[in-house]
Amino acid sequence: MRNTLRIPIKGYIEAPTSLGDKIRNRRIELQLTLDQLAALLNVTKEAIVYWEYNRGKPKVHNYPKIIEVLGLYPFNIDTSMLGGKIIAYRYSKGLSRKKFSKLLGVDESTLRTWEENKYIPVVDFMQTLKNLFKDSDITYS
Repeated sequence: MRNTLRIPIKGYIEAPTSLGDKIRNRRIELQLTLDQLAALLNVTKEAIVYWEYNRGKPKVHNYPKIIEVLGLYPFNIDTSMLGGKIIAYRYSKGLSRKKFSKLLGVDESTLRTWEENKYIPVVDFMQTLKNLFKDSDITYS
């Protein structure tokens, strides 16, 4: 539901750039109160307020529920490169860098270099990532 009538909607941001702005706009579009969204995401109302006013960001483990409940992927991630694909996969699964690196069996700093596109994983890890991406909405090329 976009504001096509050009009547200002209280709290609605016309060109949202931050994660908090996108969460607030989507909540308004879905006509949810702070309390309702907090209940759906299993967080406190205060957490929602902090996110919406960019005083804090949701924890990574909240991301899958945010994506599901709000029906949008509110992150600006360039998935044209491997690093972006890794980050997008982690976010969609609610995995911190620490948890995902442990799952892969690599050091957290190694995973960071992959995400920053500084290094490319060796063939074995590349195949593992390719298999993970295959089971998700992330395309691998």
